[in-house]
Amino acid sequence: MLVDIKFEVVKPTDKQVEILYKQLRERKHSISHKILPDFEQHKLFVQNNPYRLWYIVKLDDEAYGNIYYNHDNSISLNGLEELNLSIFRRILIIVFEKLQPLDPIPSVRYKDFFFNVAVNNIMLQNKLKELGYIKIQETYILDNK
Repeated sequence: MLVDIKFEVVKPTDKQVEILYKQLRERKHSISHKILPDFEQHKLFVQNNPYRLWYIVKLDDEAYGNIYYNHDNSISLNGLEELNLSIFRRILIIVFEKLQPLDPIPSVRYKDFFFNVAVNNIMLQNKLKELGYIKIQETYILDNK
């Protein structure tokens, strides 16, 4: 059976803020935070959306994950790693149809879209590798536990 995939632009509505917070709470892998923000912090963040474009991904009208495009041409895929490869591939096709990369800036912005993936999100890394993507960089930060 074919799954209906829809991308809902984050405006943000109150319902979207709640959906995104639920997805954030359920996220197993994170790059941007170690401690979950409280709902009010999250709401303020979403209302001041720092992304170029942000979507809630819906499968058969149920919010499943979210995708956002950054101004450096990076794309973040959240909550989609457990999807089967066929549905994941269809989502990536839609991702690349929605928007064009911003023009490259040498040493600042890569010419094409690329994915930021948490180091411990092996399932997402493997899905991307299965679809022909390669790792081009590793990023290190000081561990300030």
